[in-house]
Amino acid sequence: MFNVSDLGRKASNGDRFDAVVRPHFDALYKAARRMMPSPHDAEDLVQDVCITAYERLDELECVEYPRAWLLKVLYHRFIDSRRRGSRSPIDIAPSGIESPEPYLYPAGAAGPEELVDRDQRVQQVLRAMRCLNAEHCALVAMHDVEGVSIEELCRMTGMPSGTIKAQLHRTRIKLGRLLSNEALARPRLKVIGGVQ
Repeated sequence: MFNVSDLGRKASNGDRFDAVVRPHFDALYKAARRMMPSPHDAEDLVQDVCITAYERLDELECVEYPRAWLLKVLYHRFIDSRRRGSRSPIDIAPSGIESPEPYLYPAGAAGPEELVDRDQRVQQVLRAMRCLNAEHCALVAMHDVEGVSIEELCRMTGMPSGTIKAQLHRTRIKLGRLLSNEALARPRLKVIGGVQ
């Protein structure tokens, strides 16, 4: 049976949720967007984190660093989704990686050639990151792209800082190899009369 006092408690929970979680929406979405193949998948991942945050709101309010707590949940949800996807008998990989969100490009006087070149480099990095295992992809996205500190990553993952630093180092080397292999595999256009 519906109770009027439940309505008041739910409204106050909504206000509490907004106060604790809303300031971190942008950071959550940006981190999810760099891990997931599409904006829709990133939104779903953030929604899963928000559901968990709402269900564990009392715990979240007592946490000293709510951003780190939320990113930890995001990290673990991402790892779980990648593991589930790798066990799926159906190929759910996207046929092409969607273009990144416009916020990746700073507003400025860049010409069309520079924008196309930048977009191609971003796409190349995103394709290379999709080749990494889930843990390494998440660590690089959070540390190198989002600026999450080693200390925060330690709290999120439960790993010691030396392990995280070593994994980041190995992952950057692997990314470099993937990017150089992709550059070598890209067909070169023959220049005839100065025109490509």
